Amino acid sequence: MKRSMFQSMLKLEIRVLLRSKWLLSLLVLFIGLAFLLYFYGIESAKSTAVPVVTDSGETGGVVFSVGEVDPAYFGLEAVEDTSAVYDEDGNLTQETMSNAYSRSIAMLINLSLWIVPIICLIIGTNSLVADKEEGRFSLYRTYQMSNGYYLISKYMSLCVTLMISLGVSYGIFGLFLYFTGALQDAMMFGVFLALNLLIIFVFSGLAILIGSYAVTRMQGLSLALFAWSFLVFVYEFIIYSIIDFVPYAQKLNILFVLILANPVESIRVWAINNLGANYIFGSQYLILDEWGASGTLNVYFFMSIILIIIISLILSVLVIKRRVA
Repeated sequence: MKRSMFQSMLKLEIRVLLRSKWLLSLLVLFIGLAFLLYFYGIESAKSTAVPVVTDSGETGGVVFSVGEVDPAYFGLEAVEDTSAVYDEDGNLTQETMSNAYSRSIAMLINLSLWIVPIICLIIGTNSLVADKEEGRFSLYRTYQMSNGYYLISKYMSLCVTLMISLGVSYGIFGLFLYFTGALQDAMMFGVFLALNLLIIFVFSGLAILIGSYAVTRMQGLSLALFAWSFLVFVYEFIIYSIIDFVPYAQKLNILFVLILANPVESIRVWAINNLGANYIFGSQYLILDEWGASGTLNVYFFMSIILIIIISLILSVLVIKRRVA
């Protein structure tokens, strides 16, 4: 009985969210980000490359110039050079994506990390607050369904609808790559797709937490804007303030923990690592290459993401139970 009721709730929530004007705005945004990724990101990365001369004296492609750092000075082993190489037609080969990073790519990563979270927070928060204001939440309570079922259905429906929007927009971009014969660039495309998916999963959970606390739409919007501005902008200054008081021997570990505590920062580091651009953090952080190669970075990263989602949903259940008590 509860299972069929939960499925009915989930289907209803998906239908309601699919009618949201914010979802249409997000669809347009994803389409814009996808095409910017190709026209301004990948193409710009190609244009900033330098030619490579093989032992025979022939030009064998192009690579990104990342500078020379001797890791032995920091007690680390040299990192294997996986510089970008293009074929004779100027297309980026799959193995070159390990270093496919430029100022344009950095800007597009930041753009996703700035805009997508706030839209996720607004859509999710409004969804819960609308139920409270319009009486749907009171109706759900008459079905003797627990608050946990209700919030999980909200979270799942929010993730599903946002993934539909993401899938449609990036699916259009994928077809564009297919018909233009640029599937060699699919790895960078995949990194950005995964980046946006991770943002959706994490901030949908945070949106459920905010929506369970908020009583009115204005309060929900205010809390969503506060959470967004804190995680995206203010948190960096907190890191800078704390790290100055940490002993030098512990700075790297404490900094890594602080980064994992904020999904915006952890997703940014994960994306940069998958693009093979850890060198931008500075030579003292070359250990990130070792963590990335051994899989340690991915383990810590996904554990932190899952933990943030679980904590958000548990707190949501406790908050909404106290609100309706």
